[in-house]
Amino acid sequence: MLGQKLRSQKAKHIIAPNGLSVLRDLDEGIFVQVANSGYPVSHFELKSAYGWSLARLGATNGQDPELHTVLIGRHRLWECLRHHVPDDAILDYKAVVGIGYTEDQKPVVEFADGSPGLEADLVVGADGAKSVVKKYVTGNGTVDDHPAIFESAAPFTSGLVGVGGFIPSSYLSDKEPRGRMTITFGSHGFFGYGPCTTAPTQPPHSAERIVPKGDEAVWWSTYECKHLPDPRNFNQVDIRRQLQKRHAGWQDPVIRKIVEEAVVESVYPTWIMPDLPTWYARGVVLIGDATHAMQPSSGQGASQGLEDAQILSMLLAHCLKGRYHSQSAAPQAGAQMPATIREAVDQASKGYFETRKPRVKQITDRAKQMGDMKRKKGVVEEWFTYLILWIIGKLPVDSYTRQIFNDLPVHEARKMIEKDKTPVAIHRS
Repeated sequence: MLGQKLRSQKAKHIIAPNGLSVLRDLDEGIFVQVANSGYPVSHFELKSAYGWSLARLGATNGQDPELHTVLIGRHRLWECLRHHVPDDAILDYKAVVGIGYTEDQKPVVEFADGSPGLEADLVVGADGAKSVVKKYVTGNGTVDDHPAIFESAAPFTSGLVGVGGFIPSSYLSDKEPRGRMTITFGSHGFFGYGPCTTAPTQPPHSAERIVPKGDEAVWWSTYECKHLPDPRNFNQVDIRRQLQKRHAGWQDPVIRKIVEEAVVESVYPTWIMPDLPTWYARGVVLIGDATHAMQPSSGQGASQGLEDAQILSMLLAHCLKGRYHSQSAAPQAGAQMPATIREAVDQASKGYFETRKPRVKQITDRAKQMGDMKRKKGVVEEWFTYLILWIIGKLPVDSYTRQIFNDLPVHEARKMIEKDKTPVAIHRS
């Protein structure tokens, strides 16, 4: 790969310790495979465009043993998950255009090719920021009255756009400390890079230690843009020229080398989901970006999607057990059990929404603050940003990050289940 022009493909995920905990609860094999397919990150090095180190923020959960954040290519994460899914559990791809309902109000998934719809007891909308099914949850299914937005909240009238790709890890300095991911702020945007594979000579690990880097690294650049770019129709030469202009004069030699050799083939607008009034309705429930697409600066996009899936599946299994138990055994006095599958689905969806929304809001609000630091700045704003980051770096512990890494929603879900008067019943509010 050395000496070749670098192809742009912004396709990386940051799996934080809380997201890894979900994978470990799901299946130890998946957890270990993901950890070894990516690169364990022990800390984030925050720098200025002038090359100064501003802060070093921990990327572990601080437990014993410490669980590190994992930086991994999206394609590698997909391969890890796909490896553990039986072939007969996957349907051929079909584009979904809407949701219909039977006479007894069961949802029916409708397809673009006109083939017969698929009737279901529950439809999980995990279809991203441009979700097709969201309008059936937040509205009547005709108009999406809570669309994802490119523009940020006032006073900003522009959004953030990203480009990025993979590079040989030899582009990184030989003096690069193990476990580091570098994040640089400047007057015209933001630049990040770090290893995303583990050296193949390393024995299997569980993201509990730093390891030598593999042969691949990833980079990404985020910048402010007044007009929404069309990812399918843009001027590659102009986008590359803008990339070089934004980072001209930045002192990090790694950034300068990447910018000089990168070929930008894709642009990715940052879509943010507004606060939705609900995440479920009439047998349809939203998870992941479909319900809370957030600023990439959160470092929590993938991990929050994993938490969504875990909590929804836990509560759904519990409520369905209550429904079937009610048909075969008399409940204890005072316990109300779901009489139908729809009631079980509704109860699980309600518990999922109430458990997840406060945590997601806390993360999205914090991510918004960090995301605004990636915008174009005047001299005063730029230096004020450096000051804020320097002060953050002087604090003894990043309590917010540790809280997100360790206050896992699975504990709250378990408490919700344990409050029931029978092992399987769940109260209706």
